[in-house]
Amino acid sequence: MLSPAPRILITRLSALGDTVLTLPVLCALRKAFPAAQIGWVAEPAASKVLADRTDLNFLFTVEKGWLTKPVEINRLRRALARHKFEIVIDPQGLTKSAVAGWLSGRKHQIGFTRGQSRELAPNLAGVRIAPSAKYIAERYLELLAPLGIEKPALEFQMPYDQVAHQSMVRRVPAVASGRYAVLNVGAGWFSKTWVPARFGEVAADLFMRYEIPSLLLWGSDAEYQYAEEAAETARSIAPQCVTILPKMSIAEMKETIRHASLLISGDTGPLHFGVALDTPTISLFGVTKAEYYSPCRGIHRTIQNMYDPLSCRKRRRAGNDAMKGIPTVDVLSQVDILLNMRHPKAA
Repeated sequence: MLSPAPRILITRLSALGDTVLTLPVLCALRKAFPAAQIGWVAEPAASKVLADRTDLNFLFTVEKGWLTKPVEINRLRRALARHKFEIVIDPQGLTKSAVAGWLSGRKHQIGFTRGQSRELAPNLAGVRIAPSAKYIAERYLELLAPLGIEKPALEFQMPYDQVAHQSMVRRVPAVASGRYAVLNVGAGWFSKTWVPARFGEVAADLFMRYEIPSLLLWGSDAEYQYAEEAAETARSIAPQCVTILPKMSIAEMKETIRHASLLISGDTGPLHFGVALDTPTISLFGVTKAEYYSPCRGIHRTIQNMYDPLSCRKRRRAGNDAMKGIPTVDVLSQVDILLNMRHPKAA
């Protein structure tokens, strides 16, 4: 029997998009147990997604690779021990997330069955759940069933950051209008990237037919090159149609996506921000299975023309042939559907 104020730890250490997809777990826990003391263990990048959460009591940030460093292991153990967590929820299902939970001294650890979790994670979970949902955010919520939380609402509740929004309004005037599209040209894996020139064609079409300018989002230096390629194509068709966004903080990226009329992205962090922020999205999938990582309903549209069931390691190293199987016209068809829905953001 749980107390009215259970002490619960979430271990989802990385990455940005997966951290966003885990937020419904936090929302459901807070709704079910308003007085709970809830902590979260995360690596530095993921911690930035969680820094402004008022529904989170404790945030424990660990270095990337902390599990190979005895000093960091002991530091985390001491930090967690002070809070006497009773229950660990491990959505990540890897050795590093499972060990972080184990270090807390918890009484109960809930994770997925082997196959859904890997490495040592199934061994360290006392309660193992075999998920039935397709969409990964809904799968994570199934971990809460042992706590009596059955079929909770899928909520992200991402707080508005006025400072970050005003910063972007000053830096990129188009953000002030609220009528623009964000085109995310990059991805963590090359295999998840679409063709830059096709992003440019979409940007030109959005401007010519809907008078919607496009802001090109990028992360790494390689992605900036993709943005320049996309912009070159777009400007050769419609010179004023596109702007390459500056380097931004996570908060600034979040607010730029929140106020957009439309987001087009491959399977990477900004896509999941768009879904969480209720921004109309078109998600492009190749080497990962769309039904797992895209809700594909209402204002969230998904395109996947090819899928090759590679192992995770091979997906990371693969080419982007599956993404090349998405022609520009398929994306433009989804643009038309979304912009004719008369959603408040897309109107």
